[in-house]
Amino acid sequence: MEKFNSTKFLAMGGLLMALLVVPLFPAQAIEYGGFGGRPAYPQPSNPRTESIFIHTLEPGATQEEGVLVVNNTAEPKTMLIYGADSTPSSGGAFACKQFAEPKTDVGVWITLAKSEVTLEPGTNEIVPFTIRVPQSASVGEHNGCVLIQEKKAKSEGKTGASISVRTGLRVVITIPGAITRKLEIAGFTVMPGKDGGFLLNPQVKNTGSVSIDADAQVVTRYFFGATLFTHGGQYPVLRGETSDWNFELKKPFWGGWYRSSFTVEYDENPEAGIGVKSGKALTRLASHSVWFFSFPTPVALVIEILVLLALAFGGFLFWLSQKRKRWIKENWVSYEVKSGEGIQELAKKFDVSWKLLAKVNKLKPPYALKTGQQIKTPPAK
Repeated sequence: MEKFNSTKFLAMGGLLMALLVVPLFPAQAIEYGGFGGRPAYPQPSNPRTESIFIHTLEPGATQEEGVLVVNNTAEPKTMLIYGADSTPSSGGAFACKQFAEPKTDVGVWITLAKSEVTLEPGTNEIVPFTIRVPQSASVGEHNGCVLIQEKKAKSEGKTGASISVRTGLRVVITIPGAITRKLEIAGFTVMPGKDGGFLLNPQVKNTGSVSIDADAQVVTRYFFGATLFTHGGQYPVLRGETSDWNFELKKPFWGGWYRSSFTVEYDENPEAGIGVKSGKALTRLASHSVWFFSFPTPVALVIEILVLLALAFGGFLFWLSQKRKRWIKENWVSYEVKSGEGIQELAKKFDVSWKLLAKVNKLKPPYALKTGQQIKTPPAK
């Protein structure tokens, strides 16, 4: 499924020309405001043709097609139907030119049987159209649109803007020849975002002759390598355009240093196409890693301070323990147990804990001592 942006335009005293085409679910018509359309004759071998007109045509060839126009509203609708050239929108996404803009590419190739149709509530109609490729068409991919727009009647005596909505379908015509499928990573940045988060911005440039469906993925990891979050999905990169995506990373709870990296995979083989896989190995591109620092959240900061204090106290106790061990090793001397001396008596004699005597000399319960036994004790005062 391929998703395009949708928007609205205001036209003074008349029609509103929206820019973008937004295919929804393949088996449904592309709708906005309860009306829309879809390809009338999708190809069973390519599910993408349920939302896009896709054809490979030689220069001078003619292709018969049809658009199924639907009205799912509760009132009759009169809709304008027309062809237009495509144009890139912000971020390199697919968009359609306005009705009044000159046509120089696929918009000129499309001839519709009707320029408008009126449908009762809950009805539909197939509007045939013809695609005629000129002999001068260059090798590679050409994009255009078939648009469906509600026709608004002019209001007498009223001024201002009349709002009209349009939806559309992408038309992709590929002229066979030396097809090149090539992507390049154009950049990758990490910028501060809202609420302490970050904006991950990967960019991919299509230097080939056809559009390419790319699997883009941004992985953000902790400084020690564990994955924090993964963004991405499959996105179309149009011919000759640079696509950039903005992924929002929420403020990390713990804070600290993180690194993000960007990878993109695509089918570089000429046999591939929109909705068609070559079956060969994919090409994988990888960006450099971007390191960035995030301050911890207030709750995380309190927890981290408490943990640091506990670690510091534990470290201090460990240091004392090691210091005592070194002192014992360097200063305690060998002592021969005399008759009648037990561990309690010796502890009192040398002013030391009996437990420490037992630990240093590795004595086990019941900690009995034999006359003449050699043990380690503090030096006599």
